[in-house]
Amino acid sequence: MKFRSSFAVLAGAAAFAAAGQLNANPDIYTDAANDIAPGLATGGGTLDLLSLEITNTTTDIVFKLTVNGSVNATDWGKFMIGISNPSGGAAAGNGNGWGRPINMNSANGGMTHWIGSWVDGGGGSQVWAFSGGWSQTGSTNFTFGGNELTYSVSLASLGLNLGDTFYFDAYSSGGGGNDSAIDALANSNNSVANWGDTYTSGGANPIFSYTVVPAPAALALFGALGLVRGRRSRKA
Repeated sequence: MKFRSSFAVLAGAAAFAAAGQLNANPDIYTDAANDIAPGLATGGGTLDLLSLEITNTTTDIVFKLTVNGSVNATDWGKFMIGISNPSGGAAAGNGNGWGRPINMNSANGGMTHWIGSWVDGGGGSQVWAFSGGWSQTGSTNFTFGGNELTYSVSLASLGLNLGDTFYFDAYSSGGGGNDSAIDALANSNNSVANWGDTYTSGGANPIFSYTVVPAPAALALFGALGLVRGRRSRKA
């Protein structure tokens, strides 16, 4: 389930000074708690995804993932975000940057980008892109602590522009290279029954979408013209 704030932006010089800064109204996408299949480890709750907040500026996008446990107390989980941007060209079911049994089948096609992260060994993150094959293209500004993990990454590194709508899902997994999506954010039911099962976001399973919005200054201009924008849930 996704919750999104409706807001009116007041025009004014102060608002224009905020150009390029973070939109203060995040889109919040939620998942059911305790939806990991019986018999699978939950990592002290850390593999149980609860929500993802998304905001963007004119140049960057920020994902804030909340889990149902402390990643400081249980530090072996892996956390990933799969993205299908409007560029197309990635066939449905083309997999992901880490070669795990996780696929995507969206209205844009298959997964075009993959953000993979870990919280053990000091933590780290990677950005992968698909262009006939998967290759690592960089990393995110990644921080974590308690039950939150935050990723800041440039729109350009994900092939995104202002106004683009992309499809996505977030996943938790274990340390094994063939471990699947133990929890998928968009799916409020069990995603897989076994560690190595294949999971596909979209198609028979739910998937989320997000539209990259203008900076607050641009929204202020719309407000000056008397336009108020309310954005609603788009869960395919």
